[in-house]
Parts: sequence; C-alpha cells; structure tokens
Amino acid sequence: MTHPIYRFDDFCLNPLSRELSRNGAPVALAANGFDCLVYLIEHRERVVGKDELIAAVWGRSDISDNVLAQTLVRLRRALGDVGNEQGCIKTVPRVGYRWMLDVAVEFQADSAESLMIERHDRGDPGTVEVSDPLPAAKPKRRFFVGALLLLVALGGVYLSWKPHHHALIQPVLDFDHSNAAVLPAEVNAPEDSKWLRLGLMDLIGGDLRAAKIPVESSQAVLDMLSQTDMGSSSKFAAFTLVIRPHVTLDNNLWHVHLDASSPDGRIWQAESSSDNVLKAARSADTRLLAQMGFVAEPGKPTTDDAKEEYLMRIDAATYAGASEVVRELLDKAPSTVREMPEFDYAKAVFHCNQGEFELCKQGLADLLQRLPADKQPVLRGRVLAQQYYVYFREHDYAGGEAALSEAVQLLQKQKNTTYLAFAYAQRGEMELLDGKLDQAQSDFGLARVNYALDGFTVGALDMDAAMARLSMQRGQYAQALPVIQRAYDEYQRMGMRQFLPDLLQDMIVSQRALLRYADELAITERYWPFEQKHWDIPEEITRHLLVFERAHALADNGRTTEASKLLEQVLADIEHDPNGEPGLQGCVETLLAKLALQRGDIQASQAWISKALGGQLLEKDPDKRDYADAWLTNVMVLQRAGKKKELQEGMAAMQAWAAKQPAQDEWITVLLLRAQAAVAWSEGRHDQALEQLKLAMDKADAWGVPELIVDAGQAYARALLAAGKVEEASSVGGKLSTWSQLDWRAAWTQACVYHALGQAPSSEQYRSKALALAGDRELPTDASMFIY
Repeated sequence: MTHPIYRFDDFCLNPLSRELSRNGAPVALAANGFDCLVYLIEHRERVVGKDELIAAVWGRSDISDNVLAQTLVRLRRALGDVGNEQGCIKTVPRVGYRWMLDVAVEFQADSAESLMIERHDRGDPGTVEVSDPLPAAKPKRRFFVGALLLLVALGGVYLSWKPHHHALIQPVLDFDHSNAAVLPAEVNAPEDSKWLRLGLMDLIGGDLRAAKIPVESSQAVLDMLSQTDMGSSSKFAAFTLVIRPHVTLDNNLWHVHLDASSPDGRIWQAESSSDNVLKAARSADTRLLAQMGFVAEPGKPTTDDAKEEYLMRIDAATYAGASEVVRELLDKAPSTVREMPEFDYAKAVFHCNQGEFELCKQGLADLLQRLPADKQPVLRGRVLAQQYYVYFREHDYAGGEAALSEAVQLLQKQKNTTYLAFAYAQRGEMELLDGKLDQAQSDFGLARVNYALDGFTVGALDMDAAMARLSMQRGQYAQALPVIQRAYDEYQRMGMRQFLPDLLQDMIVSQRALLRYADELAITERYWPFEQKHWDIPEEITRHLLVFERAHALADNGRTTEASKLLEQVLADIEHDPNGEPGLQGCVETLLAKLALQRGDIQASQAWISKALGGQLLEKDPDKRDYADAWLTNVMVLQRAGKKKELQEGMAAMQAWAAKQPAQDEWITVLLLRAQAAVAWSEGRHDQALEQLKLAMDKADAWGVPELIVDAGQAYARALLAAGKVEEASSVGGKLSTWSQLDWRAAWTQACVYHALGQAPSSEQYRSKALALAGDRELPTDASMFIY
C-alpha cells in the first residue's frame, strides 16, 4: 500500500504519520489544525465551506465559527503567515477557505513503523476531541483524583463479560516493564459504522486484559494521540506491543485485520471475516493472541450482539466527548437495550458527567435496587464506585466511604483489578476529605498497585500524584516534589500535556512552602506566557489557576505591583462565574488584600478582604486553610486600621468558623493563634499575646514547613523586641536565619534583632538584604508592627 506525501514551499506533510516538517525540522500543530491542513490541501482545487470543514475535522456541527477561526489563525502562524497575510490559506468571505500554494504530491509505501502511527479519519466524531466530562469542581491545591477521566478510561459499559484465557508456557512477549496499546481502528465503511474506530479499542483491550496482558486505557491512548508536540514515531516507543485494527465492509461482509508490532521490529498480523463485525473482531483477536503465545478458551456467549453494539456506540461517543450524540443514543435506544442494567448504568453515568446531579443520583439509586450482589457483583460494584460523585456533592464523606467499601469487597471477590483500582482511588479521596490521611494513603497505594497490574499507566501515575498531594497536606513538601516531578516527566514523555497543569500547580505550591521563590517563579516560566510557550489549555478554570499561581510567584519575588495587576485581570475573568472553581475568587481577593497591606495601602487592603469574606465563596473551597488565611488577613488589616470593635467581631467570627471544622488542622491552629495574638496585643494584653505567639511558633516548628515557621517566627520575634525581650527575640531570630537569604521577613527580623543588640553593621547588612528581597513592598518602620 502507498500513501501521499505533500510538499509545498519548504514544508513536507505526511498525513499518515501525522507529521509536518519545514526543511527537515518538525513543526508542532494542534490535532485539529493538522486535520484542517490535510483537508484543505486534499481539496485544494476548490473553496471549502466553513460547515464542510467543521464537519470533516470535528465530525459534528456544534463547533462555533470562532473555534474554527482561531484554529486557522494558529495554523497560518505555524505556516509562516504573519499579520493579515493569507499566502497559504485564503479566507473567502461568507463562503469558506481555499488553499493557495502549489503542492507537489509523492507516493510512499507504507512501512512497518507506520503500523504504529494514528491516522485520523476525517468525518469521524471521535477524532481526538476528548473531553473531561465531569464538571465537578477541582480544589485549588488539587487534592482530588481526576475521577471521571479515570472512569471513562476504565473501559466500556458493554464489557460486562470477559472470556477466559490461559497463557502458554512460553509467551513471545515480556510485559513486566511495559504494557500494550490498542490504537483506534481505521474504518472503511459507511458513516454510521464510524463508531467502530473507538469501539473496537475496548473490545480488543478487554480480551488482552483477560489474557493477563496489561493494556493502556483507551482514553490514555486517545490523549497521547491528541498531542502533537512530540515526534509521532516516538509516541508508542515505550510500549511492548502496539495493535492497530483495520475494519472494512465489502458486500455485506465485515473484514477485521489486526496489525501488531513490538519495538524490536517484530510484526504479527491476524484477520477474520464475518457478517457480524463483533464476531469478526473477536476471531481476529483470538488468532492474534495465539500467535503471541496466548490461547483464548471458549467464553460465555454475549447477551446479544445487537445490544452490545448499541452500548459500544454509546461508549465510543463518550470517548469522543460528543455529549449530544450520547444523549441522542440514550433517548433513541430500542426497548431491548433499555431493559439491560448496563444501559441504565451508562445513562446514569452520562447524567453525572453532564453535572445533572439529581438525575445522576436517582439513576444510580434505582439501579442499585435491581442489582443483587450475588447476581451481578461487578456491575453493582461499579455503580457503588460511581456514587462517589453523589457523596462528594453532598459532603457526605462517611456515606461515600461506606458505599466504596462495599464496592471494594465485591470487586475484590471478582478479582476485577480495573474497577477495583477506581474504587480504591475514590475511597481514598473520601478519606482524605474526611481527614483520615493514613487510610487515604493506604487506599491510594492499593489503587496504584491495581492500576499497574491492569497496565493503566495513567491511573498509576495519577495515584503517585495523589500520594504526593497527601504528603503536601501533611506539610511534607520536600518529599512530595520528587514524586510530582517524576509524574510530570512521565506525562511529558508520553505527550500527555493535559495532565501537566495540575502537577505544575503542585510544584509551585511546594516550592513556595519551602521558600524557594526563584524556583517557584522558574516553574511558571514553563507555561508563561501561554501563547509563547504553546500552552493550549481549553479549560478556562485551569488557565485562571495557572495565572493565579504566576501572580503569586511574582509577588513572592517582590514584584507585587505586577502581581496585583495580573490578579485583577484574573478576577475580571472569573467573578462572573465564581462557581467554576470554589474559593478561587476569594483566594485572589485575599492575596490582593495582603499585597496592598504590604505596600501600606490600608484602604485598598480592607476593601479586598471585605470582598473575600463577604462573598462567602471561600466557604466552598475544599482547602480550609485558604479560609483561615483570609480570616487572619482580615484581623491584620483591622489591627493596622485601628478598628478595635471590628477587630473583635472579626476575631469572634474566625473562632466560630474554626470551631465548626470537623477535624483539627494544626496549620489552621497556627493561623488562629496568630490572629488571637494580634487582637490581644492591640488590647494591651502583651503577655497573653506573647504566649499565643510562642505556641504558634512551637506548632509551626513541629510541622517543619519553612513558610509556616517564618510566618509565625517573624511575628513572635518582633513582638518580643517590642516587649523589650531582646535575648528571647535573638533566639527566635537565630532559628529564622536559615531563610534570611530567601525571605524578606526573615531578613528583616534579623535586621531588627541586630539593631536592638546595637550591632549597626550587621543590622544594615540584613536591612539591605530585606530591601532587595521585599522588592516593591514597604518595609515596616517599627519592630512592633509584627502583624505581617
């Protein structure tokens, strides 16, 4: 077989390998941009209408003209057009677009390596437009697992049965250190059969898993294919086996051909034909397994191929992120399919994915009533595991843990590693929210083991990241960083950039807690500015979070004015849709209040913190430390403003809120003690204030987090100086000296201590250092101003 290669100007375009190069150097294009380029060149003899191009590339009509226009802007830029130039792609007003450059066509024979490359079928609704369908909020510091991504990736709703296989003594492949990947099928059949492109991925993957071959999830493979910032030939180099299905319909007979290859150049092929496409696929799969040293024993017959096919269509549309297609399939399902509990499960999960909470909740509850544990234990276990979403939304963590514990028991008995891993992961999240860190760590570890056994690399990496975030929750930021970096490197290697933003945020937060401000800012340089670093982030809330972290890093490096402008820009974008990320608006307003206070603008600081607490958005933030930080900032501002009555009211409100928290958090306790000490000091109860600050310092020392130690220690040391207790202040200042080259507060505390000791040269040395680190902040003029 041969395939065309297109050459124009200095460019070479290979549609089969999905590669564009210029003078031999690869040119990065987004997946949709690449498909637009191929379609325009293949139809270069005429104008291509907008609707036609959208249908060909995206496979559906609900794509806006703006999305198409932005895609073409980025494509033109990649091809060298600047400004308003249209040298390669001309816009024909009110009609569409036309390719303008001369094109030379060559034909190249398909190589063995091309078997490992994905070629997207134009007109296929599953062309790597894969969405993360769960709209449930993500916490700012990401203590949740990407649950819906894992759920979709676990496999199709139609795989309620699996044939039994046993391995021969000498299999030809070793999967100890890697796994297999099944690519989307190349389908040569009418449009209504295009669902097979994604549907066969899970069918074949399920057979491989039953033969004890670890297989990467279909969703992960699609995610890898959607990334174009790495060489196509390297996408699957790390997999022990790569399988690419080909499906053809000829004279009412289905032909399924499977091409398989390994990194060492070995190739296997299997083919089968039948008037039923599923039978042909299973037969070809069985033959392929036999060639590799595995034999498929006769399994249970399917319930009905027509029913299973319909469920496969639903799953294929789900993978493609085509929610309207899924909804139409659910609405038009025949009565024979509606009778299946697997259909009700697919419907309930769809409602969960769409954020239709009541329908999701009721659908899962009704389904449990008709699923006895002794009849369909695996499906019942999956329903119970899916209920995590209901319990999360209702903040009923204990109820969620109970449901997920039943799911674990059922799936353990059935030895179903795929869904057992998911159940463990979700139970770990519930335990984390419930403050049961040890249990959460255990469950995350068990989930990782099962994901690894199943060959689900993404799931295993996600559990690594979850355990790293649990370490962060415990204040073990130094231990978390290497784990986060490893997950980041693995996702980067696999070309799965959609998982990187959460990990970047975790790195930034960890470096900040360790007072490594230069490293913190350097991490933001990996993605900032988005346009220059080619970060195409479709989720607006993810963009807002990354911009927030960039602003925070700028502030930590003394660029508070620049940071404030960036924060106000974020605020303008999110304040009309605050529910997109619970607490983010309040966190932005709190940081703006702190920066204004540090610049000495009390009026602006008071206005910002009033907004943060008045909107009650922080109450929705799963990270309660953010809320405690806002309350402490409020106390600081009121103290500086000299508003004693409001200060007492603010302190009372903070104490009332802290008393309602279900589990004691020592970090929050430190902030509460800081606030109590500020109030006591303002009321002249200096001895009580010093006792509270000493207790805060001791608790911060016990945690061992530099950020918390410096924050509590500088307040305590400067209060001691104001009380005339220079020797004790010197002792505290000595503890902070470790970070005096990193943090302006530690350096300024040292300057104040040396000044009190009469050591002018040393005091001036540390004062200069504090000024350099503070940037455009206003240093305190009096050591008694310990409220920062």
